[in-house]
Amino acid sequence: MCSPHRLLFWALLFSISMPAMWGQSYRHLDQEHTPKSYANLEEWLGRAEELRQRILISSGLWPLPSRTPLNASLSEPLIRKGYTVQNVSLETYPGFHLVGNLYRPLGKPQPYPAILSPHGHWKNGRFEDGPLSSVPGRAINFARRGSIVFSYSMIGYNETKDLFPHRFEEPDYELWGFGPLGLQLWNSLRALDFLISLPEVDSDRIGLTGASGGGTQTFLLAAVDQRVRVAAPVNMISAHFQGGCICENAPLLRLGANNVEIGALMAPRPLMLISTSGDWSARTPAIEFPAIQAVYRLFDAEDHVANAHFQYEHNYNQDSREAVYGWFSRWLHGRESSKEEPFEVEPEADLRASLPSPPLPLAELFANFALKAKGQIELHRPSSWSELSRYRKTFGTALRHALQASVDPADVKLRALAPESRNQATRAVLVVHPRDETSTAEAKNLAESYRDQGWLAFLLNPYPEGDECSPPEAVKYWTTYNPTVASLRIAQVRQALKDILRRADVLSVDLVGIGEAGAWALLGGATGPKVRRTLADLKRFSTASDDPFLKNLFVPLLRRAGDFRTAAAMLVPTGLTLCGSADDSLKQWCEEVYESVGAADMLRFENDSAVKVAGAFTQALAVKRKEKVL
Repeated sequence: MCSPHRLLFWALLFSISMPAMWGQSYRHLDQEHTPKSYANLEEWLGRAEELRQRILISSGLWPLPSRTPLNASLSEPLIRKGYTVQNVSLETYPGFHLVGNLYRPLGKPQPYPAILSPHGHWKNGRFEDGPLSSVPGRAINFARRGSIVFSYSMIGYNETKDLFPHRFEEPDYELWGFGPLGLQLWNSLRALDFLISLPEVDSDRIGLTGASGGGTQTFLLAAVDQRVRVAAPVNMISAHFQGGCICENAPLLRLGANNVEIGALMAPRPLMLISTSGDWSARTPAIEFPAIQAVYRLFDAEDHVANAHFQYEHNYNQDSREAVYGWFSRWLHGRESSKEEPFEVEPEADLRASLPSPPLPLAELFANFALKAKGQIELHRPSSWSELSRYRKTFGTALRHALQASVDPADVKLRALAPESRNQATRAVLVVHPRDETSTAEAKNLAESYRDQGWLAFLLNPYPEGDECSPPEAVKYWTTYNPTVASLRIAQVRQALKDILRRADVLSVDLVGIGEAGAWALLGGATGPKVRRTLADLKRFSTASDDPFLKNLFVPLLRRAGDFRTAAAMLVPTGLTLCGSADDSLKQWCEEVYESVGAADMLRFENDSAVKVAGAFTQALAVKRKEKVL
């Protein structure tokens, strides 16, 4: 699905030349990665925490939505040789259902291990039954071995194929982190909730396996949910291919990251990688497996990771299944058993679940998602220092990820204006401005007025003409792998502040953002080193609508992370002046947060522009200096 709105948006985005980053012009899903190595366990644990946060934030699941009642609906069981099968529907989100089949063992001792089985991009979804893959076949065999299995469909497959899209993306969805990957990861989390709720399930013995796109679902869920005790992603983890569907590519997910690292988040829990010579997993024995094994070595758990490599095309065939049967039997049952029994799959009509109601239309589901996300921000609005700390840990972390605060851009170009005579360290100001002639002239005059009062003044126009390169329009899922223009400008502000505060002749720094650059300054200051006071134009913005963010400040997940509200929460109790904003909701938010920590006098709202307000400040400084001389 691609709306006219989206086509226009991306046409505008690609008409803006993109800055180079990380030593190259852009990143993409087919990019060759050299797996990282880690010196010690502590280094890996720090990276692992960052990656887990990134997965949940990029999928719109940070903080997690409310776990509403699943309202599980199960059909009467079909009794077969060694197992039963039931059709299941779960309401994973109000008005949104997950469908699947539940296979239970017959004649085996309880409690049972349980296995989640996502299917991947096979034509027939969870009903796929052929020589390359039999999704029901593996479920039958797992059940006969003594495990409960829940085989569930991806969004827009099987029962929901004609009711809900599998692939969709819109710019406003990206602002809130709403997309196929997040919906599927949430479905997987709720599917696991369902399995563990069954009284006959041993919650300490949970397995997870899928191939292709189901492999992506496998390693993402295993990464963020420790309830998964053993996993086997099949023919998916690769250092040179990250997944070809939008359901495997969320905004921000692989900024400076890749599937090899994400797969290693299973450590030290048992993990088997299945690979084959006929797809992107062909080099797993030589590249991906040794890299993941090195992480397990940090835990002294090399025997908890294995690789089975075959000579086939892309598959989850009998040989691959038998390797997984053996691995799961070892870790879930404490015995070795890998031989697949012959099976006969039920007719598709007998496996189709009934939906209690049609799924919500996509636009309505998004509207509900965004409304609940706004509700979470309001629910967490801090009213004390302790609540502020918790808010920063949740939404401040999300903001830092959305703005790639851990990435330092190269070669920030600052223009410095120093007082004529200096014999000691002094205050500094950073004036951030857009590139138009009027703003450039106003910024220069303002910087000179600060300099004339004895301040070190710095001018920054983030990414001026000449420092940019144009990306190829064919790059898919751009924001999964690359920052946007706005986020790079914000990163330049953040880095400029770091560079200024490293100077021995600087005591403190004030930050001024004029015109369009007001938002860059506010967000850069909120995610950078401590500034004394931030003064920012916000005339273009209202948090009541997504439109100004789409037009002037496109940063995926920015709205989900709390946008300017979270920025204010990160800056308190330092000085903050917002200029030209008519957003009463933002004003009330900032006032309550500053008042709650006793810093109300550090917050101001001005109708005039940042240039006028800052100019008045320098005039007041001049008066004070003159009075001091007299």
